[in-house]
Amino acid sequence: MRFVWAGVGAAVAVAVLYQVGRARSAADSVARTLTPQGLAEALTQGVEELRLVGAELRTAMREQEARLGADLLPPPEVLDDARTLRGGSPRAVGRRVEHDPWDDADF
Repeated sequence: MRFVWAGVGAAVAVAVLYQVGRARSAADSVARTLTPQGLAEALTQGVEELRLVGAELRTAMREQEARLGADLLPPPEVLDDARTLRGGSPRAVGRRVEHDPWDDADF
């Protein structure tokens, strides 16, 4: 029976030493972060993460703009036809014709 209690004591000692080691490691990590070099590294890492987030946001905005353009704007050939028709009208060139169909002076 003594061997059983000795084994339990050894297991408890190993578990306690493991937990103390983890706590010390965490404390060392915090202490290292609070040094000037640790603060500089943390700041550099934060700035780099902000740059990555900005790049992701720009990419997402471009994709959304392309989706909206495809969904809301007419196809390019329709736009070209509209520009061609509009470009040939007397109003677009700035010339005045005898009878302007948009002139509502008669009403």
